[in-house]
Amino acid sequence: MSETLKTAGVDNLLQKCMKVKAGTRALLVCEDPALGWYDAGASMLIKTALETLGCLVSTIDVGGPDGPLPENYEAQLAAHDAIVYLARIGDQDRFADKLPGKTVAMLYARDEKTLKSPYAATSHDAMTALKKAIDAIARASTRVEISCPLGTRLHGDVVMEDEIEGEVSVKRFPLCVPQPVLTRAISGQVALTRWLTPTGSRSYSPAAVPIDGVVMAKVSQGRISGFDGDRTSIRAIEEHYGRVSDLFGLDRDAIHSWHAGIHPACFYEDDIDADPDRWSNNIFGSPRFLHFHTCGSVPPGEICWMILDPTIAFDGVPLWQDGRLQPQNFAQTATVLRTWQELPALFSASRVPVGLSG
Repeated sequence: MSETLKTAGVDNLLQKCMKVKAGTRALLVCEDPALGWYDAGASMLIKTALETLGCLVSTIDVGGPDGPLPENYEAQLAAHDAIVYLARIGDQDRFADKLPGKTVAMLYARDEKTLKSPYAATSHDAMTALKKAIDAIARASTRVEISCPLGTRLHGDVVMEDEIEGEVSVKRFPLCVPQPVLTRAISGQVALTRWLTPTGSRSYSPAAVPIDGVVMAKVSQGRISGFDGDRTSIRAIEEHYGRVSDLFGLDRDAIHSWHAGIHPACFYEDDIDADPDRWSNNIFGSPRFLHFHTCGSVPPGEICWMILDPTIAFDGVPLWQDGRLQPQNFAQTATVLRTWQELPALFSASRVPVGLSG
């Protein structure tokens, strides 16, 4: 590991993403490392960097997203200017502005190794420029076609929300997905395999459901119209949708939106089967995955479809090809690559592990 990578990720988070200044009252919300999602090394790196910047730093320890919060949790949030979530509860607050006037970041570089990797070190400003360019491409397009090697075939009109900025109130770090595209005008079929996983916005159990082989989800104008495939898997899928939709009072057949990852350095070294929930909520930023937000007509939906190595074409031109982003195919993204000289090497680098052994 280079000396630059040892500090670049934390500097990128605090100075580029959050723009923290000396004197800032900063709070780290830290999930118990024993739960396996975050390690203590990441929080220590960030705490040390904040103190070096001249910030006033506090920490508060929390459990998992379904556990009770400390009694002083809300008071601690209110008393600080900048908040870094090293905890899954930060994801649950991202669709509502519960902390107006504060700088809040949700950390997806969940351990020290990831925080010292190119995933965290790639300039946040460069990734922001790339995201905005991809949003602009989608917004200027009329039609989209989506496919994958297992048989996904979707097509339809591109529909997006009016707001480009501020889709969520919490900053993602690293920034690794563009604005979601709504599904209400697309139809076809989606190949589901391995696992159904949560989107991370709410906690429920069981969090994931295994799929034997490939099950085809039939999609009609952004709604699930049925499933074809292994009967046992289909029964488990339908029961899961019924359970989750009943639990939260959701439209079980609604598919709210989709987006694909844009950060080639997003990696996952464990195996999907060890913890499908953790896998899905770590690897979603990789260009090798497109994910649909299903089970709910409001963002983000509660059940995730993860599609490996998608090809996504806007008005007939692929922006993703077999799980690789193709920024050279559009003027907007090609300009970003010329402007940010670190990006071409990022996109030409060898593929990193994504948690799939076979």
